Amino acid sequence: MAVELTVKLPNRAGQLGALAGALGEAGVNMRSIAATTGGGQGIIHIVVDDKDAGKARRALKRGKFRIASDRKLVEVRLADKPGTFARAAKRLGKAKVNIESAYMVGQSKKSTTLGVGVKDARAANKALGRR
Repeated sequence: MAVELTVKLPNRAGQLGALAGALGEAGVNMRSIAATTGGGQGIIHIVVDDKDAGKARRALKRGKFRIASDRKLVEVRLADKPGTFARAAKRLGKAKVNIESAYMVGQSKKSTTLGVGVKDARAANKALGRR
């Protein structure tokens, strides 16, 4: 399992480097990252392994970064073929599980692993045929 941490930063040069530096110095590997800006601020979504989430939270706190949201991601391994994500997303939708975020967290020659942010991981796993 993975964890998504969302941090809001001022939209200024050096902010993303400082955040990445704080995580790197703490020995936290980012599995995925997405960053956008708007309205004078940056919104950074960082995905880390579940086992590193505590270290990441502490490192961000030490660096004076405020975590705006923190949630578990359900990892879904899909064949690297057109339509495989659509089928998984439709299964989640049919089960009334809303996808709030999605990240590529791994890839091999034959498959892609996505981290999907949902409110109810148990319902998501059930919809995907997991126990």
